[in-house]
Amino acid sequence: MSSLPAAAAASSGIVEHHRVDAALSVPGGYDVRAGVFRRGATQWREEALHRGLKVIMLHGQVQSRIEDRAPMRLSGSTLFLAWNTGQAQGADAFEAGVEQQYTMVSLPETSLWPELGVDPDFFQQLDPQGGTGRPVVWHGAAGREARRIADQVRACAYDGAARSLYLAAKGLELAAMALAQAGQARIEPRVPQAAARELDAAHEARRRLLADLRQVPAAAALARDLGVHTRKLDQAFKRAFGVSMARCVQEARLIRGRDLILNGGLSVSEAAWHVGYAPAHFSVAFRRHFNASPSALR
Repeated sequence: MSSLPAAAAASSGIVEHHRVDAALSVPGGYDVRAGVFRRGATQWREEALHRGLKVIMLHGQVQSRIEDRAPMRLSGSTLFLAWNTGQAQGADAFEAGVEQQYTMVSLPETSLWPELGVDPDFFQQLDPQGGTGRPVVWHGAAGREARRIADQVRACAYDGAARSLYLAAKGLELAAMALAQAGQARIEPRVPQAAARELDAAHEARRRLLADLRQVPAAAALARDLGVHTRKLDQAFKRAFGVSMARCVQEARLIRGRDLILNGGLSVSEAAWHVGYAPAHFSVAFRRHFNASPSALR
């Protein structure tokens, strides 16, 4: 988001401003930012697309275009994601005089599959115009959960290491929310009963998996109870939520454990027990996921 030339702002008669509420940059290309700004004039501004995944929760009004595609008009609370693996250009024209609240997370291309387990094929299926070297773009109305996460990023009250850890976790949570919503929107138009049954099973599986993090059911037993083959259930789960069942449980356990330490006053061992981990395994997984020791939160 480049700054508007002073002459243009003055001629519009609208006072510009840009406030940054939260900012975190981690070596390797992971970035989380949040704030609010107002443009003095509605004009197109071009910039190179981020190489990797960018997710933006925007409450405002903007026209946006990628490469030679027709412009998209986004208004209100919108969740937007772009997946780009090459050299591509985009442009935005924010409506003059409108407060634009944003929360934005950028993830490098190299981290999604080897580190986070997000299959690149997932993105290829989101956007018929994208893939094979072209950017993949998706947007939809932001749900209540996405808006809540964005608000938490903007209102983060922690300092130091706790603040960095919190912003990193919330950025990943917002990205996961966008992938889940995009995946669900892609699946919903499919009419066949088998696909609908698998989608229902995936949502029920997620509910059961997260109901008690101390005693999570095995995937095979869960699939058997739901009347779906284990492989079909895991595939439907990935399409709906962007991650495997195992990854979903791991992330939920680590995020819940972090919250119990930060906000629940529990020790690392107590938090690990509450989310179904042995303390040593919890510390290793926590450090790998958040790049910090859970004991640093105390």
